[in-house]
Amino acid sequence: MNGVISAKEDSLIDRKPIITCGGELEVFSSIEDALALALPQDSCEWRRSLGRPVRSVHIGVKFTPFSPAALPRESQWDLIRHPLFHIYWTECTDIDVYKTSVRDDIESWLKELTSRNITDWLIVVVETYDAKRTNKLLPRTTVLDKIRADFAPKQGDRCISVLSPSRHETRTADSWRGLVARVRHLVLVAYARAVTKLEDYVRQQRERRNEIGWHFIKYFQLQEELAQVLEMLGLYDESLVQYDELDALFSQFVVNGHMGDAATWLSEFQTTLERWHGLRLGPAVLPTKPSLLELRSYLFAKQAHMLLLTCKPWEMASRCLPFLHTCVRELSLLEVSSQPGAVACWLFLACLEVLHTCDKFNDSGQVEAYSLYTAGLWAYASQKLRELGDLCGLLPGGSPTSEQLHIVVGLSAGMGDCPGTPGNPSPTDKLKEALCSQDAFNKIYLELSELAMGTYKHIGRLRSARLVGRELASFYKLLGETQKAAAFLGDALKTFEQEGWRELAVQTQLELAACYHQAKDTRRYIRACAAVAAAPEMDTIVRCTYFDELFKSLDSLEKSLVVPFVNIFKIISVSLRCERYVVMHDTQLEVQLDLECGFPREVLCSSVVISIEVDKSERSSSSKKNEEAGGVFLRNLSAKDMKPQDPALQRMKIYRHLDYRQDKQIASASVVSRSTPLKRADSNVVKIPRSDFTCNLKASVLPLVLTPGHNSIQLKWLAQPGKYELSQVALHVGHLEFLSPLLIPKLRFEVRREEPSLRLDTGSTGDLLAGLEQLMLLTITIGSYAVDTGASVKLRCSKGLTMHYDATADLTYELEIPVEHTVPFSCTRLKLRVFARLPAREQTVTVQCPWTANLLTVPLGFTAPLMAVHKLHTSKQRKFIQVIISGQSARRLKLAEVKLQTQDGSVKFQNLNPIRDDQSAVISTGLTVSYMWEMLIETNGTECKPIKAEFTANYTALWALDEPALDNTTRPYVHQFDIQDYQTLYIVEARVEPTKGSEFCRVGALCHLRLGIRHVDPSASDNEAVRSLMYEVLAEQSVWAVCGRTAGVVSVETAAGPQSVTLDVMPLASGYLPLPLIRLSKYIPADKAVSDANRKPDMANSHPRLEPFSPGQVYNSSKAQQVHVLAAINDMYGP
Repeated sequence: MNGVISAKEDSLIDRKPIITCGGELEVFSSIEDALALALPQDSCEWRRSLGRPVRSVHIGVKFTPFSPAALPRESQWDLIRHPLFHIYWTECTDIDVYKTSVRDDIESWLKELTSRNITDWLIVVVETYDAKRTNKLLPRTTVLDKIRADFAPKQGDRCISVLSPSRHETRTADSWRGLVARVRHLVLVAYARAVTKLEDYVRQQRERRNEIGWHFIKYFQLQEELAQVLEMLGLYDESLVQYDELDALFSQFVVNGHMGDAATWLSEFQTTLERWHGLRLGPAVLPTKPSLLELRSYLFAKQAHMLLLTCKPWEMASRCLPFLHTCVRELSLLEVSSQPGAVACWLFLACLEVLHTCDKFNDSGQVEAYSLYTAGLWAYASQKLRELGDLCGLLPGGSPTSEQLHIVVGLSAGMGDCPGTPGNPSPTDKLKEALCSQDAFNKIYLELSELAMGTYKHIGRLRSARLVGRELASFYKLLGETQKAAAFLGDALKTFEQEGWRELAVQTQLELAACYHQAKDTRRYIRACAAVAAAPEMDTIVRCTYFDELFKSLDSLEKSLVVPFVNIFKIISVSLRCERYVVMHDTQLEVQLDLECGFPREVLCSSVVISIEVDKSERSSSSKKNEEAGGVFLRNLSAKDMKPQDPALQRMKIYRHLDYRQDKQIASASVVSRSTPLKRADSNVVKIPRSDFTCNLKASVLPLVLTPGHNSIQLKWLAQPGKYELSQVALHVGHLEFLSPLLIPKLRFEVRREEPSLRLDTGSTGDLLAGLEQLMLLTITIGSYAVDTGASVKLRCSKGLTMHYDATADLTYELEIPVEHTVPFSCTRLKLRVFARLPAREQTVTVQCPWTANLLTVPLGFTAPLMAVHKLHTSKQRKFIQVIISGQSARRLKLAEVKLQTQDGSVKFQNLNPIRDDQSAVISTGLTVSYMWEMLIETNGTECKPIKAEFTANYTALWALDEPALDNTTRPYVHQFDIQDYQTLYIVEARVEPTKGSEFCRVGALCHLRLGIRHVDPSASDNEAVRSLMYEVLAEQSVWAVCGRTAGVVSVETAAGPQSVTLDVMPLASGYLPLPLIRLSKYIPADKAVSDANRKPDMANSHPRLEPFSPGQVYNSSKAQQVHVLAAINDMYGP
């Protein structure tokens, strides 16, 4: 029912294409059931014109006997109820029988079809398969060939033969599949031809829509025929397109008619509305003269039916609300008159019908999809029901009059009857029940509103849910249940305030105040009055009225009431009146609070405080240093700084996530968010955070009058040591306490008790040098409190260090220095003369201060001003000592009276340094001075004993002309060292000669390397232990190639003479080449190594070993010599 007559015919879902059967029907009856079942099992491709996509269609058919009366006429477009395809069946296999009777019957059958211009037919010859017959000779011409020659010479596919499927054999199955495929294909061809003609005709009729005599209902029936054909073929989406086109066309006619170009047939839809039967999403038939609502209901029902067949209930729900709005608008445009409440009844019934249909789809995915649209339908249905309740006098607090009862009776009659089951009443039953009694109306209205609000919350549309809650609140106020009304209004107020809907929030606040006043909830009423009085969106008279109500209600308060600052007081800025992060104790810390008062009149505050809490946050050392230095120090907190950040706009914390396969290859890469998902917290009771006001800043002037607008308040606090932060602002007006949100970001500061300090610096002298008198700077800084007058600081130096602060006094190890300035934050600076003896080492100064019992140890690092290094040089048997003096400081030093001698005088040194009148030299950092002496040694065949040498030089500091001469004393510098194993034992000689027959050494030619090892003093007792020597030829690989062994052992017996060795070498480059380097070592055989095992356990092994000679024991006379090597002969003359 759609306010129209129910369909008495079969549903279109059960309709199938009709195929007529002629000829020998008894033959077809044996295969009819099998063919009807086989056709829809497989799909067939339907190829259409105009570039439309290929569709897969399942064909299910209905067979009827052939009748000329059932054939469609050429101008008849009823494609569903008339057959479009025709089959002739025969089992004739004898040609003579065919010629006498069958051919004439087929000819008369085709004449009937041709007379109706029908070209879609098929002739089927049914044969019985006989295995014995296949062994005989086949006739030249069969009945099928005769039929094709007589009736289809150019259409061979219109005549086929099929084996009777009575026996399940291979040939029978193949023949049967061919018949099914041919029938399926030809049926689709017939319908494609008919649909194309119908589409052309529909298009032609649409183009004539502006002509006189054109009627929309006739056109509607024509295009609906096309939609029903597409639906019968299973193309539900294309059928939906046809109904959508009809919908759009009718809407366009209504709009054009309202603009002045009205069609004559539109007057049929402007009649008075007499029926408003509910929308029914089921089979129905459009009446002959439908009303506007009946036409719209029928059209939407068809659209919904197509959507439900494609399992898209969410799209049906999404179309419903725009469809209802369109109907209401068209009723207004066409000026259709109706009984009051009739349209609201129809809208309510339509909403419930769609909602009940959606409830039949319980799949979770579909529920989530259509819930996005059913929420609006629930809300719209509740609105229309309340509209009907207001019209019929069913709202709480009233009773229907006799006139309103007549309205109810009229509305019930216009809705008609559509009974449901006892467990599942129809929408009409529900609406009639709601209009019968006030209790039923209340129950159904509350149920619909709760469903609307719950669905809105489920899909995340919280704002819409709050609007439904406001409607519920007004209904509960009519019921007298103010607590429930206040709960819904409170939730709406939170949402409006969070999203910045100030006018909605203020209106809701007014309703809340009325609820609290009616419920005699004084504390909440005071909060609501304060919010309304401070709302700038309200009229000034209303604000003053609620301001007076606020202070009248304060007298009835027994306990303190906390009210948040929100929209009443606004903090403009909070400023710390200090220049640095650190504040000294016992000082007055001042804070300036600038706030804006939203009340329309002056307010007298009994106290204004800001809580101070201990700072427990952990910050990095760099940020602390910056704060202490005054670099990053937040002293002023503005309203912009305190604006809370929206968590939805904050930067997400994301990181890369990689998934790996078992072979360690990357399977996928993704990005994962570490942010905490948002959670609903609207239903929770939000408590106002309150800090500890035990330690606080107080206003200096009390009581304080706050005027409307800007106010500046000075607050003070006596600073105590610790780390603090400003937390919260509180204003007290009688028993009313206005509390601000927590101050974020925090204003932090530190209160310190600074102790006196002592610092010992090197001053401008740079590094501390031992052996020179220097100046150091002693700084004594008094802290935040004064020390006793006459206090002194005692210094005690380590051994080797002396100092004094008097320029004329002698340096001493212990020193007492009086403190000149003892007031807080004063500073005493003294210059100390410091001297540290050579050699340089780490020194310490122990400090004893009068303000502490602990001793302070100050380490001082001294460096030597000079550094001496000695070297031993050899020229055959002569020995030379070189001493190199290098400067270690930027201070210029003058060296004089340089000497080298032994401590016992056993060895004399001959001075080889140039003799000048002035033997002095000046050195500093980066400069060196070298001195040379020759050792005068007389061996006389005896062992040379170690020598203890001492180098001395006098140094004096040099001062610039623009700096005072602090220390001009000349002091000695002493460098002591030992000389051991300095006697020359062996002389090594080497030369490179060309081979015999060659005059010069050439590149790539073998040469002889002749080595000579001569024992200088064979009689020396020290050399008796050395019996064998190992030589090693160390040649640069890019210059020389040594052929053969590069090392060997030679015996150096006491009686033996010089040893010579000849090696083959090959020069690899031309020019003057340095000779290969010869290294000589002591070779200790294995038996000697075993005998030494008792003395040296760590060397106890049976292998021979090598020991190097000390510098000076081996003299290489060929070192730094070169040999001239010519290029190869081939290189000289070229290729």
